[in-house]
Amino acid sequence: MTELTIYGIPQSTYVRSVRMACIEKGVPYTLEPVMPRSEAIRQLHPFGRIPALRHGDFTLYETSAILRYVDEAFDGPPLQPREPRRRAVMEQWISTINCYCDGPMIRRLVMAYVFPSGPDGKPDRAVIDPVVPEVRRQIALIDEAMAEGPYLLGADITLPDLLLAPMMFYLAQTPEGGAVLKETRNMPRSADAMRARRSFQETMPPPPPPKRG
Repeated sequence: MTELTIYGIPQSTYVRSVRMACIEKGVPYTLEPVMPRSEAIRQLHPFGRIPALRHGDFTLYETSAILRYVDEAFDGPPLQPREPRRRAVMEQWISTINCYCDGPMIRRLVMAYVFPSGPDGKPDRAVIDPVVPEVRRQIALIDEAMAEGPYLLGADITLPDLLLAPMMFYLAQTPEGGAVLKETRNMPRSADAMRARRSFQETMPPPPPPKRG
């Protein structure tokens, strides 16, 4: 079987989602470290984003498309429900996570800590404070959906869980995100279930390099 190559960096939430899908399906892959917006990734993704995928002579970009390909092109436990209504709910959550969660949670809150731009090199409160209520509303919605859990669609892990888990990993490391998650009723159980999965354990991103004083 021709091995998949995933292009991107292990710190990326979306790259991690694709790697998790491969492990859940039992599909061997190679991670080729490529930075976003680099010339190398632009050969595969016209907008210079990560991840991209190569499988033999087939290339693909955009995480949602890659996740579906990994699930549908290979044997292994299904990551999408068959029943039309449950599949529609899955699509709803994929869109919700990509369109409404990634921006506030990762691009604004988490990145404010990863790349602090405030006075004296500290995280910018002008970025953080306005986004916290938005994050709290999104987490409340997700927490409600996990009432029957431990996953978004109930007992079985599906594609939106693979999108969400890497985001929650980073969100929990921010003071505000960690506080919001502690307020939830169902997400701690979901976090425990996800942390127990081999796909989560084997794709843990490397720690950031130490800051030079």
